[in-house]
Amino acid sequence: MNLSEIIRNRRATPPKFLAKKKVEKELILNLLENANWAPNHKNTEPWRFIVFQGDSKQTLAKSIFNLLEEKQKEGLEVNMQKAVSFRDNLLHVPVAIAIVMQRDIAQRIPEWEEIAAVSMAVQNMWLSATDSGLGAFWATPPFLPLIQPLLELKPIQKLLGFFFVGHIAMDYPSPGRGPVSEKVSWK
Repeated sequence: MNLSEIIRNRRATPPKFLAKKKVEKELILNLLENANWAPNHKNTEPWRFIVFQGDSKQTLAKSIFNLLEEKQKEGLEVNMQKAVSFRDNLLHVPVAIAIVMQRDIAQRIPEWEEIAAVSMAVQNMWLSATDSGLGAFWATPPFLPLIQPLLELKPIQKLLGFFFVGHIAMDYPSPGRGPVSEKVSWK
């Protein structure tokens, strides 16, 4: 596939459409290496990734769910239906990559620029997954801030979600796009 085809074939593949089949380490490393080449202002390279698979992924799923149950009992508003869904998705997918933004200590640029850079790194991973025949999904449940302590993140780090990756068990159709002419004005 050429670049335009890869971009247009990229899908957010729901976890239930991913096979439980193991993803080869070299494929995961390729995704991460391509993520590392995302553009970023002032060369801050704000992306950080934590890869979970096998037993570590199982432990993470249980730890997150237990934490969310505990927080709900303490009176915090936690959507347990979403917690169950997230846990089940974590248990189902072969690879879950925590997406972390690490702020530049000197804060030379606005936070939104660092979030944008991490998003571009994720897009690089997503396009690389598509090119490798893998499916991917960026999960951003509302309880991400509660999970941060489980991942032992530094105060300058922020969890932006989890990138689920796996071999495609069933094709997920494209929702398509409206015409670009409706989104562009020429001056």
